[in-house]
Amino acid sequence: VVTCVYDAGCAEWIRSMRRSGWSPRSNVFTVCVGMDKFVGEVGTDAMYMTGISPWDASLAMSDEVVGWTAGEFAGRFVNTTSRTPTYHSASGAASVGVLVQAIERAGTFDSGAVAGVLATGEFETLYGRLSFDRNGQSQAPSLYLQYDANMTVQTVFPPDASSGTLVYPMPTWDERDCLLESTCPSGSEYTRSGTCSADGTCLCSSRYVSNGVGADASCVLVPEEDMTYISSSLLVVGLIFFGLQSFLSVSCAGWTVYYSKRSVVRASQPIFLNFVSLGTFLISATILPLGIQGEYRDDSIGSVDAACMAAPWLFSLGFSIVFSALAAKILRITKVMHAAANFQRKKVEVKDVMGIMVVVVMVQVVILVCWQLIDPMTWQRELIAEDINGYPTQSVGSCQSDHALRYLVPLAVVDFLLLAVALILCFKSRKLSNQFQEGMYIAASVVSMLQILMLAVPILVIVENDTSAFYFVLAVVVFLISFTVQCLIFFPKIYRLHLGPGGTNVRRSGTSVVSGVSPAGRSNAYGTASASGADEIRKLSSMLSTASEAAPTRESDAERRNSNVTIRSNNSSNGGRDSPLETAHATDSGHQDVVRSSRSLVTGVIPSGDDATTQASERGPEETPRIDEEQPIVESGGVGK
Repeated sequence: VVTCVYDAGCAEWIRSMRRSGWSPRSNVFTVCVGMDKFVGEVGTDAMYMTGISPWDASLAMSDEVVGWTAGEFAGRFVNTTSRTPTYHSASGAASVGVLVQAIERAGTFDSGAVAGVLATGEFETLYGRLSFDRNGQSQAPSLYLQYDANMTVQTVFPPDASSGTLVYPMPTWDERDCLLESTCPSGSEYTRSGTCSADGTCLCSSRYVSNGVGADASCVLVPEEDMTYISSSLLVVGLIFFGLQSFLSVSCAGWTVYYSKRSVVRASQPIFLNFVSLGTFLISATILPLGIQGEYRDDSIGSVDAACMAAPWLFSLGFSIVFSALAAKILRITKVMHAAANFQRKKVEVKDVMGIMVVVVMVQVVILVCWQLIDPMTWQRELIAEDINGYPTQSVGSCQSDHALRYLVPLAVVDFLLLAVALILCFKSRKLSNQFQEGMYIAASVVSMLQILMLAVPILVIVENDTSAFYFVLAVVVFLISFTVQCLIFFPKIYRLHLGPGGTNVRRSGTSVVSGVSPAGRSNAYGTASASGADEIRKLSSMLSTASEAAPTRESDAERRNSNVTIRSNNSSNGGRDSPLETAHATDSGHQDVVRSSRSLVTGVIPSGDDATTQASERGPEETPRIDEEQPIVESGGVGK
């Protein structure tokens, strides 16, 4: 920028450039550079400004007459007049020196001779090397001047008269302030020295970064930020939890398949036991994404975001699979027992009760998909503490969603309703034989889970910002929920199969057999509980009488005879051998027999596989199948009566 103004306009122009933040590569003034008034008005803002002048005290020339340099002349002038000399004063002094040199060279005071010397000669003066053209005008070149970093005017052109080097482009206003007012060049107690850059920031050494701009620029030590990552030892603990539960789930699934033909396992319906193992495995797998962490958001944070949503997917699906499988399992048994109690033939297949699982899982999937698409959880890092320079010293990362409760609440409601249905079915099947009803263990699982959550929730609130503690509590909760359900559902069956009685076996006795009846005081296959064996006999006799009256009478009078009703049950005290508990003879007032026909046999048959059937049939003594000591009354999850 070339600024053609009088001396009054120079200061105003510089102030306008500073206010607007405009920093041209160079600013050339036609006047003002070298004037005391100019420097007094703009101060250090005059630094690196350039200008044109015929003379300056920085001129590297000596006067041939007096031997003074331009600087010496300026010093003497200041001492004499207390003012900084301008080119006007230097021009007057140089004029005297040129005239003296011309007279000496002419050797006379003749004006014509002196004029001839002036017209053809060159003269060394404190004003520079002077010569004149044929019109008598000075041919001395103009000087290109510039204020240096010390606010001293330097001649930067022409080269043979220069006293300094041109600074181009001149520094920006921010860089000027950084050089003059900040601690960047020198450092301080808390900073390190650096170099001011063109944008007014500091160029610092390793581990130091520029802080601030212009006058506030400095090189500060960047503190090591505590990212509050989960400790490695706790991550290992979480992996151990997952490994233990995975081993337990796979082992129980393998045990179920291996012993699928045994009565204990078949009575527990293997397909649903395998669903329970799958569900507990998925629940425990929630521990894996909980341990995935990240820094601040960048292009590589996508994997951490995926882990944020993987946790609710795994836990919700695993939970719904476990308890919907248990509910379907109990529902199937309940339907079979209800049909048997009413002496109805009814086939209850797996597909008849799988609907409850499909509905629950699909509802969970719909909610999770909506969450995933509309407002998924993402990894966010929040600042907890910073140093005096504003650099973070501690932060915590977590998975966050703007409206997470909109999806967590429906998921929780579905899970709660599922638990309620399971508990209701458990209550309805509470009087079944221990071999078939698992309500006690399912109820224990639910109670245990609620106890774990009651303890864990307030602890999680307290340790919310302690990442390691928060992860550990979550990992323990997930592990305990899956481990508790797995143990309560499987361990009683494993104990019964390997250490206890291996199911209820019966032997044919007489011509009429009623199996699945427990001793006095226990639940029997008809869903009744008696205070004594006699009570059981009376109830069973009444049921048999009702069935025989409803059935067509095809027997002859000769075939009608007294029937013995023998109730047998496994007795662990005698090594598992059948022992007659009680034999009862009853005679109806209108009939001689408790049972109208010795061929009337009420049975509940569950064929092999997963189909469950109850049927009421009439067989003669010769048609009654032999039930030996090793033949279970339950096959593939049903009950026989």
